[in-house]
Amino acid sequence: MVAPQTDEAYRRLRRSILSLELPPGQALVERKLEELLSVSRTPIRAAIQQLAREGLVRRTGRVYTVAPIDLDELREAFEFRSLLETTAVRMAARRKPKAREIRELLATLETELDPEVELEKATDFHLALARLSGNRFLVSSLAQVLSRIYRARFLEITRPQGVDHAREDHARLIELVQQGRGEEAAALIERHLERSHKALLESLEDTEWGSVLLGEGKARALR
Repeated sequence: MVAPQTDEAYRRLRRSILSLELPPGQALVERKLEELLSVSRTPIRAAIQQLAREGLVRRTGRVYTVAPIDLDELREAFEFRSLLETTAVRMAARRKPKAREIRELLATLETELDPEVELEKATDFHLALARLSGNRFLVSSLAQVLSRIYRARFLEITRPQGVDHAREDHARLIELVQQGRGEEAAALIERHLERSHKALLESLEDTEWGSVLLGEGKARALR
């Protein structure tokens, strides 16, 4: 069982990394984290080690730093995500979701301008859509892959056009699933994810975050 202080330190550090409050390359100095989190070094060390196992933190010698984004991992994550989500909408369409389930899904589409909240709502939508499949393992796998690409998705959500496209696609996906049109829903979500991946790469190339998130060498390779 994880100690409460360790769990609290882990959750707060993880959120800071995923939201880019702690950017890639940032050294994780235990003394400073003690002041930031108001907990002792033991739970901080345990939290950092857990984040290292998740790939969000890396160790070089005795120093832990926030990991950069790996382009190969990003591509593989989107490939796996596409497999999961196309399967989910096909299964959901066959189940013919109840009205209550559709209402809950629609509730995730409320307008919100703050990028971090917008991304949380987008994540909620995709997980809620996956739950309509009725397969808990599919949902768990999708939640894991979404968390691995959260930092990169944060960039896309700051582009207004990307948000507009996503909302249109989400609304249409609900219609198709509700109507039992699983193949059309699968084709739409595949296009949706391809466009999202492309937008992420463009964001990494065009914005100031590119060299920070990827490391200067990989950022240059994009250009």
